[in-house]
Amino acid sequence: MRRTGLNYPFMFVVPVLVIYIFFFIVPTVSGFWFSLTDWNSNSNDIKFVGFRQFSEVLRNPNIAKSAFNTFIYAMETTVFKNLFGLFLAVILNSKIRSKNALRAVFFSPAILNVVAMGLIFQGLLNPFTGFVNNTLRNLGLDALALRWITDPKLAIHCVSAMEVWRATGIAMVIYLAGLQGISREYLEAAEIDGAGKFQVFRYITLPLLAPAITINVLLSLIYGFRMFEVIYFLTQGGPGYASEVIITMAYRYMGMGLFGYSAAINVMLVLFIICISIPILNIMRKQESQDV
Repeated sequence: MRRTGLNYPFMFVVPVLVIYIFFFIVPTVSGFWFSLTDWNSNSNDIKFVGFRQFSEVLRNPNIAKSAFNTFIYAMETTVFKNLFGLFLAVILNSKIRSKNALRAVFFSPAILNVVAMGLIFQGLLNPFTGFVNNTLRNLGLDALALRWITDPKLAIHCVSAMEVWRATGIAMVIYLAGLQGISREYLEAAEIDGAGKFQVFRYITLPLLAPAITINVLLSLIYGFRMFEVIYFLTQGGPGYASEVIITMAYRYMGMGLFGYSAAINVMLVLFIICISIPILNIMRKQESQDV
C-alpha cells in the first residue's frame, strides 16, 4: 500500500489561518454585530436595535470634536513622520561615519514602552515642574514657557509631537530600504548628464521611492486614525475633551458599560479609515505607475 506524502504547505497554513480567524475575523464580525445591539452592563439581554446606535453616536455633542482631533492628529503625525523620516534616511544613506550607530539611535524610540514614554513626556511638559519650562525660565524665555499638555489649544499638538518623536524611526527604516534598492546606475547617469544633487533627488530618487512613500503614508494615516496608547497615557484625552479622539471616546463609553454604543463608534471609525485609505491608495498607486 502506497503512503501518501504529507501536505506540508497545508499544514503550515492551517494553524495560522485558525489563529487569524479566531483573533481577527471573529472579533471583527462580533464587533459589527454588537454595534447593532443595545448591549450594556445594566441589562442581561442583548437587544437588536439596528442602526439606532449609529444615530445616537452622530447626535453625541463630543463626536465632532473627537473626529476633528483624530483628523488633526493623523495629518500632523503623517506629514512630520514622513518628512523627518525621509530626511534622516537620506542623511544616513550617505557616506558618513557612524551611520549604523546613528540608525540605531534614531530607531530606538520606536521600541520603547508607550506607558514609559507617556510618563516621561508628562514630566518634560508639566507646565509647573517640567524640564522644558524650567529650562526656558532659566534661560530668561518665560514667554515661551507654555502650559503644553494642560492647554486645550496645545494638548493635541503635544501628543502629535510625542508620536512623531516615537515613530519617525520606523518611517526612516522603510525609506532607507527604498533608497538602498535604487540602482547606483541611475544616479551616476544623472550626475554624468550634469544634474545637481537636488535635481537627482527630485527627478530620480523621489520617483523611485514612490512605493516606500505609499507604504509610509498609508501606515501613518491608519495608525494615526486608530491611535489610542499615546493619547491615553499622555493626556487621557484632556484637559476636558481637548485631546480626545474617536478611539479614546469609544474606550470611555466602554468603561461606562455601554458596549453596543462603544462598538458602534469603533465600526464608524473602521468605515471612515476604509473610505479614506482606499482612495489615497489608488491615487498613490496611479502616481507610482506614472513615475516609472
